[in-house]
Amino acid sequence: MTREKRHIIKRILLKLLLLALLLVVLDVIYYFTLYPKDLSENCTLMEISQRAKEGVDIVYLGESSNHTYSEDDRDKRFICEMVDDFLLDHHVGNLAKDACHAGVYYDILANIPKENDVKTAIVTVNMRSFTSEWIYSSLETALRKEQLFMKKAPVLYKRMLLAFKAYPIWSEDERWAIVRKGIENQTFTLPHPVPYHNAQEWDHIVAANGTLYNGIQPSADSLSMACHYIKLFACQLNEQNPRVKDLDRIVTLCRRRGWQPVFNILAENVDQIDSLCGPDLIYLLEQNTQYIANRYEPQGVIVVNNLKEVRDCDFRDRDFPTEHYKQTGRLAIAKNVANAIHGR
Repeated sequence: MTREKRHIIKRILLKLLLLALLLVVLDVIYYFTLYPKDLSENCTLMEISQRAKEGVDIVYLGESSNHTYSEDDRDKRFICEMVDDFLLDHHVGNLAKDACHAGVYYDILANIPKENDVKTAIVTVNMRSFTSEWIYSSLETALRKEQLFMKKAPVLYKRMLLAFKAYPIWSEDERWAIVRKGIENQTFTLPHPVPYHNAQEWDHIVAANGTLYNGIQPSADSLSMACHYIKLFACQLNEQNPRVKDLDRIVTLCRRRGWQPVFNILAENVDQIDSLCGPDLIYLLEQNTQYIANRYEPQGVIVVNNLKEVRDCDFRDRDFPTEHYKQTGRLAIAKNVANAIHGR
C-alpha cells in the first residue's frame, strides 16, 4: 500500500471517529435536555416499567381485564390486587396497560431497572391476542410508537425512528385488508371432516347461511357474536405465531434476569362459545391452551390455565367477546394464579 493510500485511509478513519464522537455528544445532550419531555409525551410504557421498585417481588402484566369491573360489583378490586391479597408474604406490582399483549409485556419487563426485588413475573396470556384481529388492531400503531422508546438503543437513534415514523401506520382500509388476509391464514385441522379449513371460510359459511352449527336460526346479535368468536379463536398455534415468539422472548428474558415466569391464560366465555359455535371451536381453544402448557412448562414456566374458569353470567360485556369479568370471575382468576404460585 502506498503512503498516499495510507494517508487517505487515516483521514477517512479520523473523520469517522470524529463523526462517532459528535453523535455520542449529541446523544448525551439530547438525553439530558429534550429526551425526558419526548419520553413523557410519547411513551407511557417506560413509567410502567419503573413501578417495579424496591419492595415489589411479583409483577403483574396485563391489559384491561385486570381493572375492568361491573357497576353491580361490590368488590371492584383489580385482579392484581386480589392476587396481592391472597399472597400475604408478597407484594404484587401492577404493570398493566389497556390493549397490551405479549410483545408489549416483553418491553415492559426488559426495561425494569436493574436494581429491583422482582422474583416472579405474572404475564397475562389472552387467547384473542394470537389471531389477526388483535395482531393488526387499530390500537397497534399507538403501541408500536411507544415501543420505539423501549428499545435498548441510543436515545437519539430512538428519536430518529420516531421522526421517520418507523412503526406501522395503516389506513382503515389497509388495516382491514391485512386483517382479512390474516383470517384466511388462520388454518386448522379438526378430528372429523368439515367444509371449512380456515377462519375465513368458517365465518363466511355461518354468516351466509344465517344459522348456527346446530341449524338454529339465531337473532342478528347472536349470529354476529358467533362470527366474532370464529374469527378470534379459529386457529391452531405454532412457533411461527408472532405472540408465541413474544412469549419465547419473555421466557428467555426471565431466565436471564432470574425471574420465575407465570403465564396466566385468561378465561374465555366457553359457555357462550359452545352454544353459538359448537364443540369444534371449544376443541381448538383447548388445543391452543394445551399447546402453551406443553411448550412452556418443560421450560420451567408456571402455566395457569383459566380457560374454563368463568361462567357466562360473570362476563360483563354482551355485545363483543372480551375478557372483562364481574367480581366472581376476577376472583376466580386471581385465586388460581395465587394458588399456582403458592404451590411452586
